Amino acid sequence: MLYLLALPLLIILGVLVFLLLQPGEINVRRSLHIRCSPEDAFERVRDLRGWRDWSPWLLHEPDAQLSYSDAPSEPRGWYAWNDERIGAGRITHVALHPPERIEQRIDFKRPLKSTGAVSWEFVPTERDSATATDVYWSIRGRMPFLLRFLAPMMSQLIGKDFQLGLVRLRSLLDPAAPKLDIRFPGTTELPAQTALTLGLNGGAKDMAQAMEEGFARIRAALAERGLQPAGPAFTAYYMAAPKAGRFRCDLAVPVPAGTEAGELAVKELSGGPCQATEVAGSYDFLDLAWHAVMAHLRMTKRQWDRSRPALEVYVSGPESVAGDDALMTHIYVPIKTES
Repeated sequence: MLYLLALPLLIILGVLVFLLLQPGEINVRRSLHIRCSPEDAFERVRDLRGWRDWSPWLLHEPDAQLSYSDAPSEPRGWYAWNDERIGAGRITHVALHPPERIEQRIDFKRPLKSTGAVSWEFVPTERDSATATDVYWSIRGRMPFLLRFLAPMMSQLIGKDFQLGLVRLRSLLDPAAPKLDIRFPGTTELPAQTALTLGLNGGAKDMAQAMEEGFARIRAALAERGLQPAGPAFTAYYMAAPKAGRFRCDLAVPVPAGTEAGELAVKELSGGPCQATEVAGSYDFLDLAWHAVMAHLRMTKRQWDRSRPALEVYVSGPESVAGDDALMTHIYVPIKTES
């Protein structure tokens, strides 16, 4: 009897000890080299009204409700957000040291309450005899006690958010820099399709070369048979573990139903409801795009239907457009429907 009474206390004690052993600290710092002056970079970040144009969070809810203090670009100036997907919070200028540094405080109110110290550094540099700036974006804070175990995951997610935000900020400060535009048009019903496929199972480091060689092999097989693709090429992902650097996928080109396999496999891919994402920009940014896709899936509270592969469709590839900025990729993540 005493054992039964003590068991819940031992479980609670174990949980508390586990939480106490977790670091619970958020400490993230990311940087990007931008061809602009420190003054220009400083003023762009200082202008809180302009954050809508490049924020890695506001792209998930472009029409989010934003409010501002009377002088948002001055010390103690702030902007706040409050909407369904991105939650609620506020960013406040604590101190401005033009053009070297900006200190801010970020207060999250929803979906969880926490506070962090944010800093920006603008370090003048030079590349190819042109004025440039190394922009550093940092945050320090702590997770609420009961969520301390989530700190490593949150640090990783915030780090990716910062990378995405810096890339979008760079495109505003340097018109010649590579562009990245991500849009979330909503859900769509993807039709079933037949595809000539080549399987890949390997590491991320070799993925780019393997994909280039694999799609060339598929195109050659189509040409030998005198067949035209029935749609844009795509990659069907069955397993992706970016942290481990491992992927299992099919390189695929749609073909007419009834196409014989030959040396390559012909697969029937089922259709169904998907979350759609449109990505304009270099393939080098696809890892950031996928990060945004997964964040949007969480924000919209949709469940990934892992019985179907996620598709990365190369709507406009390098063979049909003039430069990387014009590349168009659509990402479709299969979602479960409410029964």
